[in-house]
Amino acid sequence: MKIWIFNHYAAPPDCAAGTRHYELGRVLAREGHQVTVFASSFSHFTGREERLAPGEKMATRTIEGVGFFWVRTPSYTGNGYRRVLNMAHYAIRVLWAQRSLNRPDVIVGSSVHLAAVFAAWLAARGRRVRFVVEVRDLWPQTLIDMGALRENGLPARLLRWAESFCYRRAAAVICLLPGATEYLKARGVPPKEIHYVPNGIPDLPRPAEPQQPLDPDMAEPGHGAAELIERIRRFRKDGFLVAGYVGSHGPANGVSTLVAAAAELRAPGRPPVAVVMVGDGQEKAACQRLARRHGLDNALFWPPVQKQAVPAVLAELDVTLFCLRDVAVFKYGLSSNKLFDYLASGKPLLFASNAPGGPVRESGGGVCVPAESPSEMAAALAGLAEMSETERERIGERGRRWVYRHHGMTALAGAFLAAVSEPGQCDEDPGQGVRV
Repeated sequence: MKIWIFNHYAAPPDCAAGTRHYELGRVLAREGHQVTVFASSFSHFTGREERLAPGEKMATRTIEGVGFFWVRTPSYTGNGYRRVLNMAHYAIRVLWAQRSLNRPDVIVGSSVHLAAVFAAWLAARGRRVRFVVEVRDLWPQTLIDMGALRENGLPARLLRWAESFCYRRAAAVICLLPGATEYLKARGVPPKEIHYVPNGIPDLPRPAEPQQPLDPDMAEPGHGAAELIERIRRFRKDGFLVAGYVGSHGPANGVSTLVAAAAELRAPGRPPVAVVMVGDGQEKAACQRLARRHGLDNALFWPPVQKQAVPAVLAELDVTLFCLRDVAVFKYGLSSNKLFDYLASGKPLLFASNAPGGPVRESGGGVCVPAESPSEMAAALAGLAEMSETERERIGERGRRWVYRHHGMTALAGAFLAAVSEPGQCDEDPGQGVRV
């Protein structure tokens, strides 16, 4: 089967970005399917042009059997009008680029934003092929609940119309959120067309890649994963329990809660705990200012590391950290990449969110506290610090076993293939993986 995926922010694991479609694609490629991912060459996560040389407008590359087709989009910072312009450029340029390629069997439009989904519908309509929507974030509901849009404002109404328009024209809707079925039904999606295919973790070994030279912008001391690991080891040598967060520092993440918890952990009588925050985003500078205001010597901020370096970083930690703000849209559940990466690391996970259920509760692989509660987060970290290393290892191992059992990528690729295929086209059992 020939599958195209329009995902603005997709990437292989050579930088800080989402690798869902790379991981799904390489499983499907092993089974003889052709997967091409259309993505922007400008990285939202690093704020840099990552893929194209000066003057290039597009480029292609095949990685582990997965085709990537990168198109140039304008640079931006933050969430202003230039990001909207970047989204529009992506939609226009993938539509133009795909005209020169042979016809696929199905085109998948993957949100975050609806311009990518609408472009996928236009391409599928022009090619007369099956159109599938993949919902990774609920737009515009997330923007409304985050306070970025007014519920009854014109932008929200236009996005709501575009969302329903795309859903109604899709042959199937893939959703990553376990509780979003009712939301999708309210938008006109028949229940039989809704397919739950969450994120997961690789259960195929990734290829060993040759060592790449450091990017000149990242070569100065204090930026690489090796330097980060050394800093973590130094904390541990000094007697600290080291808890780490690896991911975006955006408005929804609530990283400031981690900083406030680190401040509470400096109180007399508390065990020594260091909090390491790896990544970037529009809230990072404010979090750094907060840490300086508290004079924290137990909080470390670090730039993003390559996706393929994340397991090595997690292996050095004692505890992993996951936090979100208390936002209504999370009632539909979570399917965050880093959540599954954390569980796969075999480290206990401190989960600070009000989202219902979730892998941490189901697996017993960590401790859950309410969102935006630094005092409860600090108390939980103190409790983990007072445990023996063996006790923490038992908790982490429960999470590791659970995530490989329920979120291995081979089985998820089978479910994804079933969702994008015509009924009866794919001889597949989602519990057993891909069969062709």
